[in-house]
Amino acid sequence: MEKGIVPEMVAEGIGTFILVLFGVGSVAVSVWTGGLSLWPVSMMFALGVALGVYASGKISGGHINPAVTLALAVFTGFPWAKVAPYIIAQMLGAILASAAIYGFYSGIIEHYELGAGLVRGAPGSQLSAMGFGTYAPNPAFFGTTEEAFAQVSLVKWFLSEAFTTTILVFGVLFLTDQHNTSAPSANLAPFFIGLLVAALVAYEAPISMTAMNPARDLGPRLVSFIFGWGEMAFPGPRGGWWIPAVASIAGGLVGGAFYRGYYRTVFKTYDTETPEWEKKP
Repeated sequence: MEKGIVPEMVAEGIGTFILVLFGVGSVAVSVWTGGLSLWPVSMMFALGVALGVYASGKISGGHINPAVTLALAVFTGFPWAKVAPYIIAQMLGAILASAAIYGFYSGIIEHYELGAGLVRGAPGSQLSAMGFGTYAPNPAFFGTTEEAFAQVSLVKWFLSEAFTTTILVFGVLFLTDQHNTSAPSANLAPFFIGLLVAALVAYEAPISMTAMNPARDLGPRLVSFIFGWGEMAFPGPRGGWWIPAVASIAGGLVGGAFYRGYYRTVFKTYDTETPEWEKKP
């Protein structure tokens, strides 16, 4: 483990904490109070991402997403020795933010469950658990019946999450590539990444609530498991608890591979400076 990794881990934890507090917190407000609709939730995710990256970027690069960290390690020369520490920090940040959400909203959750006739941990209680982890199809839009499940198969759930994360990672790479002369300046990149996240959430949320980040789903899901949702968290009502994490990692790698190929075929035409990944054997 490299010297100086602890400050980078702290930065990643703080950045992910901000992302989850704003993003997942806005889902929680929407679910448990009805106070926010889809587009405001999307914009809260945008703010969470942008502010999380601004808070951590100077120290750690502002990954705040294991799928981004892995894609950068595979395709841009990010040190593999930092991958596990970064992911641990991101998970801890997500867990702490989710615990804070539960701590402040616990009474409101109980009132919501009572009014909705939900028994925490029983079938159907993903309607309250979705304030933490992600489910497909989105229970708020389609309910929790077998008829609802039939609208989005497990395969479609996986592919949809992978697809949106592919776009996210491709976007992160083209918005931060110093060789892309049309990209925004470094201090504006987090703002545009946030807007990209908002657009993807608004598009995909009805299908599977748009995780695009293993920490965003697994951290809150673990907190919901601890506080009584049990099998609704793990393995989930359809046994698909692993899909948001695995699909987002797969999609991130596809996005990284596509961007690397895109750079080789397009950007090299206009930029003679060789990026770091091209210098490696």
